[in-house]
Amino acid sequence: MMNRPNHWFSIIITRRTLISGSIVLVLVIAGFVFSATYGLVERSLSGVKPGVTLEGHQVSGLLEAELYDAVASIAETFLVEARNATYDWQSHQVYPEQVGQVIDVPTTVQNVLKASKGEALSLVVIDVIPSITQAHFTPYYQGASTDPKVSLMINVDWGNEFIPGMLATFAQYGVTTTWFPTGNWVSKSPSLAKQIADAGHELGNHGGWHGMPSKMSADQVRKLIVDGEDAIVSSTGQKPRLFAPPAGDMNTQTLAIAGELGYKTVLWTLDTIDWQRPAATVIIDRVVGRIKNGALILMHPTKPTAEALPHIIEQLQAKGYSIVTVSEVLGD
Repeated sequence: MMNRPNHWFSIIITRRTLISGSIVLVLVIAGFVFSATYGLVERSLSGVKPGVTLEGHQVSGLLEAELYDAVASIAETFLVEARNATYDWQSHQVYPEQVGQVIDVPTTVQNVLKASKGEALSLVVIDVIPSITQAHFTPYYQGASTDPKVSLMINVDWGNEFIPGMLATFAQYGVTTTWFPTGNWVSKSPSLAKQIADAGHELGNHGGWHGMPSKMSADQVRKLIVDGEDAIVSSTGQKPRLFAPPAGDMNTQTLAIAGELGYKTVLWTLDTIDWQRPAATVIIDRVVGRIKNGALILMHPTKPTAEALPHIIEQLQAKGYSIVTVSEVLGD
């Protein structure tokens, strides 16, 4: 019978091997201890201080990168979607807008990192204002009466020969205001329209043509406004957000459609009636003699208006009035 060889192994642990192994073990343990200690020190020096809370959530000890994730997670429950005001064509009621909110994560993170021990913080909230509010369904005849601000609003469908001089007068006195051209006029005089915009003036919408909105169907009113907007945007690059109905003609339907298109409907406080070409002194008196805070002053590019303009500006400024755009008068 054949015998199998016996296999056996022996491990000889020398003193040198034992010392080397011990050193390795010590180094490994030291590495773990150092790593843990370093992490604690880093959190102590750079992390959120003890006891700090954010919207009731404990965030103490978190480092900046970790805090971003925590803030983003907490912020999800605080988001509110903005919603535009709407017009109900059946009940003719305006349903109010809903102001939305988003969270400013970077600013919130920095506030938390700077917080004192035990401080309770809230998220930094940014309101999101809807583009269409209840205010878009209300006609404006003037702005707030609390501030000495007024606007010279100029409707344009003719009068090209007087516009360069009026622009020069505005530039001389450092005044920017609001011009309301029709789309037809802009299409015929694109370079002059661009000159107005390039001078820093605000452009409103006076309709695609000088039609009467109250005599139109809903589709026609919509076309009136959109055609005016398209011409202005195409020639100047500026998108109007104020609608001055031709001849001030409007009704509830006009307001509703303008509002749905994102426009505030603007009329006037003082009418110079300059289209009748009265003497320049008459125009001056119609403005300066009846001026008040928040006034919207209706003008056109006529010869007597161009002559009266420097005197109107000087006298209004002497009375302490600032001449600004319609949007600024309305507080936009």
